[in-house]
This record gives sequence, structure tokens and C-alpha cells, in this order.
Amino acid sequence: MKRLILSLTVLITLFTLSAATAEEILLSTGSGPLDSIINPVKGAFEKETGIRLNILFGSATLAFKQLYKGVTEVGIIGTSFEDVITILDKEGFEVKDPASFHHVTLGRGMIRTVVNKDNPVSKLSKEQLKGIYTGIITNWKEIGGNDSQIMVVISTMNPATTGTFRKTILDNAPYTKEVLELGHMEELRGAVEENSEAIAFGTSAMLSDGVKQVDTPDVFRPVTLITKGEPPVKVQKFIDFVVNGPGKKLVKE
Repeated sequence: MKRLILSLTVLITLFTLSAATAEEILLSTGSGPLDSIINPVKGAFEKETGIRLNILFGSATLAFKQLYKGVTEVGIIGTSFEDVITILDKEGFEVKDPASFHHVTLGRGMIRTVVNKDNPVSKLSKEQLKGIYTGIITNWKEIGGNDSQIMVVISTMNPATTGTFRKTILDNAPYTKEVLELGHMEELRGAVEENSEAIAFGTSAMLSDGVKQVDTPDVFRPVTLITKGEPPVKVQKFIDFVVNGPGKKLVKE
């Protein structure tokens, strides 16, 4: 019995020491990078390296702010480094010495446009999308759909996504003021599922049996990893795993 107790004590001690010394990467990210890169590679990366990914979920701007303030070691955002600095500047958040940050492109994420599954419209051109999101086109019948008012749904919590869509599709024209503003992608998806006249865009989190992805011009945004200074060895392992290693085949656009 004493030998058994001793063995259990040794095992518990070894497990505790292992847990205490296990490496982890504390990172913050938004829904785009989470859907397209982090979640698809997380299990395989942790299994191969023994390094755990500890994830704080937010938005591109929040991810950078948390990195900037030292809350996290890594920020992974769904836009370019230059664009997030521009967004933060417009918010009044001053980034001192941007050149001190190291950034690398991990891949790219697709922005998808979805409508209710019962909506007969299945294809939209850039001009039609621009018309919808700037308020020029307000009724589905104008673009081959039912005679009903278009409900434009936009996320207020994903500035990288809305910024990229505006830049690519709207040519930086302002969004219409007649919009339903919601937060997370799941909320946008729910609104489209429940309203036959709704339209929204976002990450793959938007997809479900209750919505239909519309055929549109491709809209991609870069997924960028940012660190203060050169990335630590453990972070470089993650970069190598995603960009040139086994993770490259796991990422989703």
C-alpha cells in the first residue's frame, strides 16, 4: 500500500511539474483569423510542439490593443498591419513607434456574403453589392429578387472585416445609414436566418443551413501575426508551422 501511495505521489508530482512548465502562447484574435487559421491548426500544432495556444477572443483592434498593453504576447488580426494602425488612428488610439512591431502574413481569409436560404437571389456583382451597401439599391426586385425591402446587416465588432469589404466592394464609399447593427458573426447569421429580406457579410462563422452564400466577386483579407519586436522562439515555431509546415494544408480561406 505504501508503495502504491508513493507511486501515485510521484505521478501527481510529475504531472504538476509538467503542467507548470508547459509552454503556451497567449494570443488575442478576432473571428476571421480564429475561423480560418487558428482553430484549424490548433490541435495539430499543440500535439506536435507541446506548446498550448491560450486564446483571447475579440476583434482586430482589440487584439492589437491587448498586445500593445502587454496583456498578450501575440495579436493575430484579419487585416494588414498598416490598415489596423489606420483604423486605430481614426479611433483616437495612438500607437507610438509602429516600427518596433514585427508582423508577418500567415495566410488570408475570405469574406462571404450571405442571404436567407429562401431568397431567390444567388449571384451579385460588385456594382450590385455596392448599390445595396451604399443605399442606392433598396429593394430585392431591383436585382431579380422578391418585391421586398432589403435589410442590410453589419457587424459593429469587426472593423477589419467591414473595412476590407468597404475598401474592396464599395471603393471606400460610406455604408448606408439604413442598417441593422449587430455584434458577433453569430448574431448576424441569426438575423439572416430569421429574416428573408436580410443580407450580411463576414467570416465562415456566417454559414449555416439557414443561410445561402451568394456568388460574388472574391473578397479576401490578409491574416497578420504581430509581436513586439522579433517573435520569441515558441511563436516562430507557430509561424513556421502555419506558413511552411503541416499547418499550411489545414488552414481555411
